[in-house]
Amino acid sequence: MKKRFFIALAALVMTSMSSLAEVVRFGYAPEQCAEEDMIAQGSGTNGFCAGMICLDPNVDPVVKRLEGHTVKGVRAYFLNDYKQSRQNRSQVLYATGTPDNTTTKVCDFVKGWNEIYFDEPVVIGSEPIYVGVQVYELRGTPYPLVTFGKADIAGGCWVNLEKEGWAEYTQRGTLMIQAILDDEAAPKLENMLYASVEKSPLVVAPSEKFDASVYFHNMTDQEVSSITLSTFGQGDTEALSEEVTFDTPLAAHEGRMVQMPIRAGAESGATQWLKLSVPKMNGVETQPVMDGVSTHHVTVDAFNRIPLIEEFTSQLCTNCPFMIYYLDMAMEEYDGPLVYVTHHSGFQKDRFTMPVDEELLYLFGSKALMNPAVMYDRWVPEGESSPIFGAQLAEHEPYLEQIMAAAVRPAMASVEFDLRYDENAKTIGCTVSGRVGTSIVSAGIPAYLSVYLIEDNIPLTEDLFQLGLDGDDAPADLKEKFRHNGIKRHDFTLALGGDLLTTDENGNYSVDYADIAIDPSWNVNNLKVVGYVCKINKDDIRENGVLNANYKHLTNASVISVDSDMAQVGFKVTRDRRIVATSDVASFSIFNLQGVAVDKNDALVPGIYIVSFKAADGQVGAKKLLVK
Repeated sequence: MKKRFFIALAALVMTSMSSLAEVVRFGYAPEQCAEEDMIAQGSGTNGFCAGMICLDPNVDPVVKRLEGHTVKGVRAYFLNDYKQSRQNRSQVLYATGTPDNTTTKVCDFVKGWNEIYFDEPVVIGSEPIYVGVQVYELRGTPYPLVTFGKADIAGGCWVNLEKEGWAEYTQRGTLMIQAILDDEAAPKLENMLYASVEKSPLVVAPSEKFDASVYFHNMTDQEVSSITLSTFGQGDTEALSEEVTFDTPLAAHEGRMVQMPIRAGAESGATQWLKLSVPKMNGVETQPVMDGVSTHHVTVDAFNRIPLIEEFTSQLCTNCPFMIYYLDMAMEEYDGPLVYVTHHSGFQKDRFTMPVDEELLYLFGSKALMNPAVMYDRWVPEGESSPIFGAQLAEHEPYLEQIMAAAVRPAMASVEFDLRYDENAKTIGCTVSGRVGTSIVSAGIPAYLSVYLIEDNIPLTEDLFQLGLDGDDAPADLKEKFRHNGIKRHDFTLALGGDLLTTDENGNYSVDYADIAIDPSWNVNNLKVVGYVCKINKDDIRENGVLNANYKHLTNASVISVDSDMAQVGFKVTRDRRIVATSDVASFSIFNLQGVAVDKNDALVPGIYIVSFKAADGQVGAKKLLVK
């Protein structure tokens, strides 16, 4: 029976290359990269564990170029010492043609980079050459193989567990193994740089740019400050060529992940390829390397998923603060946008309970009505009958795992807001628009829209109390940190549970909700409008689910009541978190809420900012903007 291939995240400290003798080497995994991009791999139990990379002249133009040169040995990175030569267990390996016909040399490995030479060099010819290492994995020092997890490269991860046979893993990253070459090969490796898009996001729009994480690997001994990047996707008629300048130069043999926009291919499909290449570096033509190939689901329904976290709670529930404490911790650690809403039902009603809270109790199904409980996009796990999760361990990691799992589920709708906030009249209204995915529309599946005005960060008072904050096993800072969050102040939705959406043939919708008065007791700075599109089926709970969600703060709304003379003075927040004027102004300055001036040329940290301006006609004013 085949062994399972387990993965363990590892924090690695990469050895400085300046401390090693310079050798001519070749491989697609970097020698220097961020620790979090490394993954330790193996079976997790006692047994032989071997890994090799494949140098194939039929696939890789670099190997084809090296024909006639020799592979002298192996460079490999380890997390621990594996000094097993006395038992003939730790070895370097090579094979030609197929990975099964290996030649070995017994040696010892130490933590970090190792350079081991074969007894006889191997000539690079027309057949693939496999080079790598073997050790005996121990439970005390498990997962000996190390991969760079951000790039899946052809031939980059061949593994043999317990000598049960070699298998190529195409989604495990690239082994931290390199081939040591003869010195005469150096001129054929002088000007090379590899680029590829990380596997995520999986869903992108055709011919549109998406925010990608791109792996750049400088495969030379020189620094690289700029490149020409070529992008060619499935269905494209010509490549897109762009100049890229790095914030700091890529060091020799460095691998780096860079967030940047990349254009998807023109052809829609579930597994469409996208190729990156670097024809120039530092203004000089490069020597060819393999294209960096990734696959993506290309569709016009490329919506960005924003998870909806719904918690059933009550002021009278003594266990609820514990779930809230660790769930809050998980939501703070999660680095993406999300929507959090509480439903005060399932145990006892309280002053925050609204009719919709009790309407949603059908989602418990056969489960006993109780709280605390939480739902993630109303997704029902395999083998379960309800989307409800009860309180978990007294730690935040299980909640974070569920949030991250929700974030990667494909979204099937978009939700956008146009808020009407009148500061003088103290009213708020909104228009919600977007598009429902073609698969939902064409199948005739009803989609429903729910929209709430939410207040966060409500402090404890005599009326707004919470039971369960003083328990013997409560976290020491529970009472200090506790706030009422995700509180529904108003349900804009006209039908209990959600308004049935009417869409055009393309799935577009738009719903206008009337203005409502803002209660003076509500903190405007903590108010936001949230909305989500969902499926509703009370007869089959598995057929419920949130297609997507979104939110918008009132402090980021279109403010109606500014002095009419100032109505034409506008500002916006750019994607790189800078505030720019959208109309003619003589000058403007930006301040944080503490009154400290910030540089308007800098990318701002998320938060609320005050923009003080002088209009073109000489009048002065101020606006408040939210940077997300």
